Amino acid sequence: MDEFRSHRRFAAIWDWATKHESKAERALRRAAAESASGRILELGIGVGANWAYLAPGADYTGIEPDKFMLQRAQARAKKLGREMKVQEARAESLPFDDAQFDTVLVTLTFCTVQDPAKAISEAARVLKPGGQLVFVEHVRPDGKVGGWVMDRITPVWRRAAAGCHPNRLTGATIAAGGFEIESMQRRRVNGLPMIAGIARKPRG
Repeated sequence: MDEFRSHRRFAAIWDWATKHESKAERALRRAAAESASGRILELGIGVGANWAYLAPGADYTGIEPDKFMLQRAQARAKKLGREMKVQEARAESLPFDDAQFDTVLVTLTFCTVQDPAKAISEAARVLKPGGQLVFVEHVRPDGKVGGWVMDRITPVWRRAAAGCHPNRLTGATIAAGGFEIESMQRRRVNGLPMIAGIARKPRG
């Protein structure tokens, strides 16, 4: 993997954006956070936009590689009056032992990691057998034209949006990573195709 670089300006933009999300975006975050149970690990907490929807007293740990995102997340936790256990780490190299968590929660993160297949493999590793991956991600559009457009704009988008790739086939990558897709909805939110669902780590 390449060395990770934090993004001060994008962290400020993302902090503002998550405070002004559409009703549809907030509903997706709420549904994902409310589906998380047991011992929870969130990959890519960003600025802590999911925290308001987590159950009080949740057994929660979050990781985030961007130090400027972490600073803003900590400020949000203080404003919410909640203490959240977080640490600086990358999804592709999780600092946890095998089979430690019941839920891995991930929203708008697999689009940004450098190696999504490795991050999904790590999520499977730290989940207990039967554990769930709860995800919300924007993905490559269906159809030749939409896919072609996203493929062409991704190099510029990636540089402007802290590494975000709007053309990833994340649903297929999750399935290829050894997960069983339990449920997955596909919809457009703010014009972007998104997937939201739950995948399960096999028990055996």
